[in-house]
Amino acid sequence: MRIAAAQFAPTTDPASNLSTIDALAAEAAAAGVSILVLPEESMAHTGDIDGSLAPVAEAHWERFRDGLAGIAAARRIALVASGLEPSGRRRPFNTVLAVDADGRIAGSYRKLHLYDAFAYQESARVQAGDAIPPVVQLAGRAVGLINCYDLRFPELSRALIDAGAEILAVTAAWMRGRCKEDHWSTLLRARAIENTVWVVASGNACEECVAGSKVVDPMGVVIADAGEVNEGWCSAELPSERVASVRRSLPALANRRIALRYTVSRALFLKAAVNGGRGREESPHVPLTPEEIAAEAEAVVRSGADVVHAHARTPDGSQTIDPEHVAAMVRAVRERDPRIIVGTTTGLWTCAGHADRMAKIAGWPEEWLPDFASVAFCEEGAAEAAQAVVDRGMMLESAVWSMDDVSALLASPTLHDNVRVLIEPLDEDPERAVADCREMADALRAGGVTAPLLYHGLEGSTWAVVRAAIEDGAEVRVGIEDVTVDERGALASNRMQIAEALRISDELRAPRV
Repeated sequence: MRIAAAQFAPTTDPASNLSTIDALAAEAAAAGVSILVLPEESMAHTGDIDGSLAPVAEAHWERFRDGLAGIAAARRIALVASGLEPSGRRRPFNTVLAVDADGRIAGSYRKLHLYDAFAYQESARVQAGDAIPPVVQLAGRAVGLINCYDLRFPELSRALIDAGAEILAVTAAWMRGRCKEDHWSTLLRARAIENTVWVVASGNACEECVAGSKVVDPMGVVIADAGEVNEGWCSAELPSERVASVRRSLPALANRRIALRYTVSRALFLKAAVNGGRGREESPHVPLTPEEIAAEAEAVVRSGADVVHAHARTPDGSQTIDPEHVAAMVRAVRERDPRIIVGTTTGLWTCAGHADRMAKIAGWPEEWLPDFASVAFCEEGAAEAAQAVVDRGMMLESAVWSMDDVSALLASPTLHDNVRVLIEPLDEDPERAVADCREMADALRAGGVTAPLLYHGLEGSTWAVVRAAIEDGAEVRVGIEDVTVDERGALASNRMQIAEALRISDELRAPRV
């Protein structure tokens, strides 16, 4: 059986892309190819589409799916390609379709691992799937489906192997960048070698992607490579006995000692802001001392938080960024559990002004530096403070409270050093706060921000903003710093708020009937 990996540079016009796919399929079929793997974004190049991708998915998905099926049937060739599938929400799915040579949909897969890496955030525009990809039957062979960033997660490939895949079909738009071409070729070979399986990978050939479609044999040898051409394909014969032959001489799968079970975890990033400036008169659950903050940090992480944001306190309960108190707090957390990612504020309300803030950041002990620090771009000297955070080797979070702050952040030298950007609307009215979040998010994306965005509200807007963040694919923050009650208005600890955010996430991501 001959299989091919094709590459081309999709446009924003799905009809034009289908014409290109048809031409590639005709060529491949004439050369005796039985399966043709096509790139990620075969339906439409999303990088040139402004705003939400949902209208594109709703207008073109069915025509793309049916067009792909028609091409497969007309050319008598099985096809694997990806497009934008409506989700019924603000963000569509990035879905891989497998179509057999009769034009029948053999299976589909909604991308699990969204590309939120290297200062890019696919989840801002795409809804993550919630199921492990299938193994489909194409041209009499068992084919597992993989979409781009999935390649970096070996457990997904292994799940497909355990489900019987003998070929891994990879559809990708692998972004260019330092070391990225090496990652692409290395990971393709690694997935082939560790699973003793064929890997057939199609790379998008648009300007920002590496192309480099390949066929890799079960020993990790690249036996076909399309190189950097803008449109073309490479192919190879895949003898049916090759996988079994390799596994006889290299029985790594049979020699495994660790049994695995595969489940899909929630695709939700949660930050717990455990205290802020709250006092015990506002909530009996607020942690104040280093030891209390450390215990609370451990508790919220166990409950599902990914990172912890906490404000150090003086003995009288005041907020502070004094080196002594920040170090005591960080040390207590690290001694409790060194795996906890903990950050703090640099807010001017914690010190005597900008000069004092700069001196205090410079004085934070190297041994007990927070993992990250937040800088509010509504404040005097924010750009300088952000640079100080970066220079000290901490992760930077920049916060915007209004559209004026967005302009200040976009002009800052550290714009692309942010691990995330915090969007913090001041309006406590839920509808206006959500609208403000989305206006600032759109402006940040239009201004070139590719780092993850995090929404968080204040008091009465908190839970509406949480819902909006989940709907929009943004990161989420909850905790006593922002609100002291759950969505129903009952007093809630930090752990209870984490549970509430996870409940809302499950509710919003439940299939719509």
